[in-house]
Amino acid sequence: MSELYKQVPPDADEILRRLSSPSVAIARCGLLAGCKVTKLVRRVSWTATGIETIEKIDAPVLFAANHQSHVDTHAILDVLPRHRRNRTAVAAAFDHFGDSDGTSMKKKFIQFIVLAVWNAFGIERIGSPLRSIRTMSSLIKQGWSIVLYPEGTRSETDDIAEFKPGLAVIAKLAKCQVVPVFVTGGRTVLPKATYVPRSGSMRISFGEPLTIQKSESAEDFTARVENEVRKLKIKS
Repeated sequence: MSELYKQVPPDADEILRRLSSPSVAIARCGLLAGCKVTKLVRRVSWTATGIETIEKIDAPVLFAANHQSHVDTHAILDVLPRHRRNRTAVAAAFDHFGDSDGTSMKKKFIQFIVLAVWNAFGIERIGSPLRSIRTMSSLIKQGWSIVLYPEGTRSETDDIAEFKPGLAVIAKLAKCQVVPVFVTGGRTVLPKATYVPRSGSMRISFGEPLTIQKSESAEDFTARVENEVRKLKIKS
């Protein structure tokens, strides 16, 4: 593909412009209502622990979660306090959801749907992540919390893959806290390559917020966040 026509993930200004679009706002109401009906009809449920921790935090944060299913995102956002949920965006793989060459109507439609339902935006996970790191840092500085999946992809087992250190760079640039999140049950409700949820229950566990220390390396802080997510897994 010619570099001239290659599309890149949106920057913070473009994301905020899209989120404020009237068409996105209208679609969001209908799509979220549809999600609620689907959850009821398909007998899907989820519960959360640690919400009281989130309610005590006023500033935007970076939610660092494990990832097993696309339904993880909806469950995490759904259990957040409304004021927090309305100002939380989700980092999604640009190579998976994005329209890399600008010609796919299907990808454009998917981008619109995930933006409307989950405030999701594309980030780079194959090439250099610097542009996406700056974008996420800018969003946080402008008052938006972000859900990030540091494993980089969905796990097909109960194992948690090693976290990528980009989360530490974002936390340092944005001067924000990182909240560890563990989600379980998503793989049962919506397995990979399926589109209709199955009956099942999920659990979302939020840990105590972590702050990167001045003397702490990105690798050490990332390992600390990953360790806290693993502890939440043991408690779940």
